[in-house]
This record gives sequence, C-alpha cells and structure tokens, in this order.
Amino acid sequence: MSSSIKVIRPVTVDPSVIERVMGVVPLDVEHVDAPSIWVDGAFHPSASRWLFRKYRLRPVDATIKSHAARLSNYISFLRDECGLVGNEQSTSDVFMASAEDLRKFYRARQFTPETKVSSASWQAQLSTIKQFHEFLRDTYRLPLPFRLESFLNPVGMRVTSAVELRPRTRVGSRGTPVTPEFAEVLVQAAYRIDSTGRQLDSRTTDRDAAFVSLGLATGMRLSTLANITVYEMPPRVTDDFTVIRVPDFVTKGDAGGEAFVFAHRLGVVHNYINGQRADVIANARRPYRPTNPIQLLSADSETWEGMVDHRIWTMRWTESDAKVRRRLVCEDGSSPIVWLNGYVPSPIGVSRAGDITTDARDWARGHINADFPATFRTHDLRHTYATHLVVCMFKRTIADWVHPSVADAYRPTQLAGAVEMVKLSLGHASDASTKLYIQHASRFLDIDQRKFVKGE
Repeated sequence: MSSSIKVIRPVTVDPSVIERVMGVVPLDVEHVDAPSIWVDGAFHPSASRWLFRKYRLRPVDATIKSHAARLSNYISFLRDECGLVGNEQSTSDVFMASAEDLRKFYRARQFTPETKVSSASWQAQLSTIKQFHEFLRDTYRLPLPFRLESFLNPVGMRVTSAVELRPRTRVGSRGTPVTPEFAEVLVQAAYRIDSTGRQLDSRTTDRDAAFVSLGLATGMRLSTLANITVYEMPPRVTDDFTVIRVPDFVTKGDAGGEAFVFAHRLGVVHNYINGQRADVIANARRPYRPTNPIQLLSADSETWEGMVDHRIWTMRWTESDAKVRRRLVCEDGSSPIVWLNGYVPSPIGVSRAGDITTDARDWARGHINADFPATFRTHDLRHTYATHLVVCMFKRTIADWVHPSVADAYRPTQLAGAVEMVKLSLGHASDASTKLYIQHASRFLDIDQRKFVKGE
C-alpha cells in the first residue's frame, strides 16, 4: 500500500477570528511560515524541521515551495519503491536510505523512460537531497548515503558535489561562439555605429551596448542578465579579471555562485549606468510604478532593505528572485535593474532584453561585416564567454591573476582540464554541460591573449 504524502502549505491565522468563533482566547504560539511534509496522517519531523530552518535562512516563497515538493517526492520514492516504512522516524525513509537507494532513485529519474526527468530537474532534485542529508548528518549524526567531492571555486572557496549522482550527459546546442574581433563588432553594432564610423541617433544605444558587453563579460543566462541590478555590478578595475556573484534564485536550478568577469568589458556598462541611464532617471516624466511595489530603503552589493506592508524586509541579492527584483523602487523613482526603457525609469522585459542581441547581430551584418554569424543570439554571448574563458584558463592567464595559494588549480596541462573551473563560473552541475559550450575552444588557441583580456 502506498504512503499518503502531502505538502502542507502555511495558512495565515487571525487570533481574533478564532476567539470570536470558538469563544476562547487562542494560545500565543509562533506562526510557521514554511510548508511542512505530511506522511500518513502525521507531520514528518525532520523534513518539516529542515524546511522551517531553510525558510528562516532564505525566506523566498517560490524556492521553499520547490524544495518541499522535491523532498516529498524523494520521501515518497523511499517509502513506496524502496519499502523504507517503519513505526518510527528513525526506522523510516530518509533515516534508513542507503547509497543503493539513492542510486535507484537516480536511475529512475535519469534513465527509466516512464519516470525520467530533464537534467535540470534532476540537478534541482539532487540539490534538495544533498542539502537535506547534510542537515540530517549535522543534526541527527546520520552518515551521508552518497560521496561528496570538493572543488575550489573561482575565489578559492571550497564547494562540494555528489559527483556520482550528477545529471546524465545530454545533447544540446553547440552554440556560436565568436572571436574577440567579432565580439567587438557586436558591441559596435549595438552602439549602431556602421563601418564608416557614423552612428545612428538613438536613446538606447548605450544601454544595448552595455547589455551585450555584460553578457560577454560574465556569461550570464538571459534571465539573470535581464534582472541584474546596479548594486551587484562589479566596479571598474585595472586588472584583467574580477568576479561577480551570480544570483542563485534568478538562475536555472538555483545555480548561483562566483563567476569570473572579463574586466575590460565593464567600462561600457559603467558608462551607460553613469550616463544615458542616469539621464533617463533625471528626466523621467513619471516614476516606475510596479504592481505591489517594494520601496527600497538602502542597498549595497550584498543586501537590500525595503518596506513591504509597513514591515522592513532585509534580503540578500543572491536570494532575490526576478519577481521580487521587479517590485523594487529606488528613492528616485527608478528600478534598480540595470536596463531601463528609453523614456521612463522602468526595466525592460526579458523578451526585449533578448532582442537586443539579435538586433545588434542584424545591424552588424547589414552595416559592418556581412560575415557575422546569422544565427547568433543572446545565449551565444554565454557560449562566447565560456570559450574565451577556457582558452584563458588553458593559456594560464587566469593563474597569473588569482591568489597565489590557489594558482596551481588554474594551470591545466590539457584543454579538458580547464572544464572544472569554467563549469563553476557557468553555474553548471556537470562537466558534460560545460563541454557543450567549449567544443570550439581549440579553434581559438592561436589568438593573441591580449585580445581576450584587453580587446586589443
């Protein structure tokens, strides 16, 4: 017989209603804002406790709901497919899960035709399982039912991964990475400057060039790039590289982290922020008025503070999803998102942001160089970034920039050895995903390194 497993959503309780209906004063108990797991008529103590703690640390509704759904799915499999049903918590499901049970769940979700899910869905599922079992280890002293391997991320911090359970190899787009020379052509086209040096008069050229430049500099996915804020932008630096924190809750599968940045491309972005963007805000005919606005009280590169329903929220940028970001309103009536419309200080939509690259591509082909790739789109900014980064990794350009204590990790002896570090900058779960982005890297090895890091 199958177990009955449900996710119980939190319900707002009004003490005055209870008192009016039942005629008694309700107990003064703490309201639980996080969802709970209900198994066969009773709360699942460890799962519900983890969700509660997780929400307290990162109060993002969409993310905690996803964690709850994935965790209930995992518990259901352990009970129904693995038979891990006991009379007490300590003899049931997650407390009894073995490495073989995890491998069985992995095979069912990645290889069995009737139950398999996409690589991205499995990566999200694995993230929940890994975090939950680490909680069980730390709280109940249970051994992990999988092996963890650690790696250095771009800023020298160690991260862990359950490599044996990583998503299966998938077939994906080879993409169209372009050379540093063509990358400069694309930025020029975004500025609407033709081959003779004449520029089309437009209120959005600086914005469009900055958008393309930041995509080439960071390799962000479109959804992340379109929702990044001015507060998260790295400052101008004279070094060849810097880093940016990619927001966890905007990216695919919550796959955030530190990413290398080609620093020479940030100048175009800051010129737009301090120039054309500032002019739009100063000359705006009306302020930005989103639905259910959050008035931004203060912000820095790590956190922001805002007023919501007469309450003050404090959140990290890395934990703020796209919906929350688009509700924020600065004191000057503008959106903190970098890319604003030409006449009002409101952010452009994700679809319009994606059109910036294809519009620049078409301009490049028609007014600068007809050989520019006809199929280039915004995601190819990411392919270009990945290809350029792996070449710089292989040529040991990055090893000269990072801290000496971790420099050896950035000196691969083979092109394939650069994949692990590039994988972290791209926010990928596996080497296989990254390899889809760097299949053209060998064609770029003879290009002068100064063109990758200086644009010369």
